[in-house]
Amino acid sequence: MSTAREYFERLCRSGAVSGPVDDGVIAQAEAELDVQFPSEYRDLLENYGAVLAGGVEVYGLPRAEINDPPLWQNVVSVTKQLRKWGQAGSDRVDFVPICDDGGGVYFYLDTSVSPKTRICAVGPGVDKVLTTTALFQFFVDLSEGKVVV
Repeated sequence: MSTAREYFERLCRSGAVSGPVDDGVIAQAEAELDVQFPSEYRDLLENYGAVLAGGVEVYGLPRAEINDPPLWQNVVSVTKQLRKWGQAGSDRVDFVPICDDGGGVYFYLDTSVSPKTRICAVGPGVDKVLTTTALFQFFVDLSEGKVVV
């Protein structure tokens, strides 16, 4: 039986990834947002950068030189923009958005529990911690329409 990581890898092969990100860039993003990313998200950034596959867009750290015109969302830019707009959930300084459902619900990493992964859904009428704590499984489930908020 395949693991969630293997399913995620297949998903990525059918979509677009921006490519690996080095530790220095990740550390700079963490410093800019004043957070520590969970281990699984760091792993995702190190191996994939940012992802657009299977109907799911994973905010990451795409290199500017390959992201013109923009295909991937930069997690630092999205976080700052949502905070500026006062988007629900963005008032929690430990929350970092990693994707959205296209209907106003954002999925955040709660970095207060790093290096563990905690995913929260926040949007119109929604404010909850998801039971899925495995990041790659979450993205696979989201791509298959199995995430219900």
